[in-house]
Amino acid sequence: MKKFLLTMAVAMSAVANTFAADYNYLTFQWQTGAEQSFTASGLTITFSGSNMLVTQNGQTTTIALADLNKMFFSNTASGISSAEKATATGEVFIYSVSGVELGKVASPADVQKLGRGMYIIKQGDKTSKVLVK
Repeated sequence: MKKFLLTMAVAMSAVANTFAADYNYLTFQWQTGAEQSFTASGLTITFSGSNMLVTQNGQTTTIALADLNKMFFSNTASGISSAEKATATGEVFIYSVSGVELGKVASPADVQKLGRGMYIIKQGDKTSKVLVK
């Protein structure tokens, strides 16, 4: 019986991997409707408390499970698909990628002092994506 169950588990895993291989991105959708996509290849997902940690190419993005609506595979990227480095000056409001305000700093350069991850920053009427490595 154990051998049968093990064989079934391996077969199901192979089928699941085949279906996932047809899609290029894993997309996360928040309760607000905002979405963020990650390339499916080389993606690692772990959990820590009430957060999901999405790691790719050495970069980890923390997603609060309470903010997550759903996740799904797709052929096209949506939401945040690239990152920029901030260069302007002035007071900056910092948000998580799920839209939760994290606080404010005096300038975009101070955002680099935060932990590794992706942030949304708003300065005046300009909003940017920032990747802290």
